[in-house]
Amino acid sequence: GHVTGSSDVCSSDLLIIPVRVNEYKLRTQNHNIPYTPDEIAETARACRAAGASIIHFHARNADGSPCHAPEVYAEIVAKIRERTDILVDSTLGQITVKEDENRLAHIRLMGQKSSTRPDFAAVDAGSTNLDAYDAGTKRFRTTDKVYENSTEPCLFLARGMTDAGVKPHLSVWTVPFLRMVDAFLDMGAIREPAYVQMVLCEGGIVGGHPCTVRGLEALVDFIPPGRRIEWTVACKEGNLFPVAGLALERGGPLAPGIGDYEYPELGCPSNEELVRRFAELGRAVGREPATTAEARAMLGIGR
Repeated sequence: GHVTGSSDVCSSDLLIIPVRVNEYKLRTQNHNIPYTPDEIAETARACRAAGASIIHFHARNADGSPCHAPEVYAEIVAKIRERTDILVDSTLGQITVKEDENRLAHIRLMGQKSSTRPDFAAVDAGSTNLDAYDAGTKRFRTTDKVYENSTEPCLFLARGMTDAGVKPHLSVWTVPFLRMVDAFLDMGAIREPAYVQMVLCEGGIVGGHPCTVRGLEALVDFIPPGRRIEWTVACKEGNLFPVAGLALERGGPLAPGIGDYEYPELGCPSNEELVRRFAELGRAVGREPATTAEARAMLGIGR
């Protein structure tokens, strides 16, 4: 949603739908999760036809394990570009590698050609704990999963992406992350309009806001005033529908995807089917899914 203050509502009736197609989910529960470059590219084509204007993906090996090879990221983007005009939002792919240069390697490689350059790349604007709590056993499933994103590497990544012609997609998990986004805008490390994704958390993850109306409102209310910010909302390990009404009312796009949650309530659908449901939800309140060209204009993305 386009906001310039915490109380503003959307100035446009258009609904940007980013789709989060695989993350690191395996096919154990939903067999539709794409792994290979061709599967990801075909998913992109189908989701664009269903109403999505942005695809976010993680490179995977054929067995579903994470792949961090820059060449594979470039191959995926090139194959997406062959099939559809959807905007491409790449992960850094190097979350397990601490060296900052390595975390930008595939962005720099991909940026050498327009056919392999993504439109966005993800930066998490702060740190949190990702350990999940199991209320049934009264125990945490893990106790050492720290998602560490200190200020210096966040600045390095945001500036490096901008220099490579790639717009940072700034993920925020809690209110302090939004304060960091405001500081980055104030110092000129990122440019307006900023693209911010609210990451809500279910499945026992206590390091983010819950996927409830109050959980989302707490983030939306802290969007920096006086800034041009396009924001969207996703939910890790949970159903996004409980906050869909509020997000649509407050002007926010919705970022669904079976990479975040398998949606057993819906029979474990494909990404395309999930996008179609959210597109229909948007149309029901008068918000037509944005085309790629419309999303480019709203987000300040060059061709």
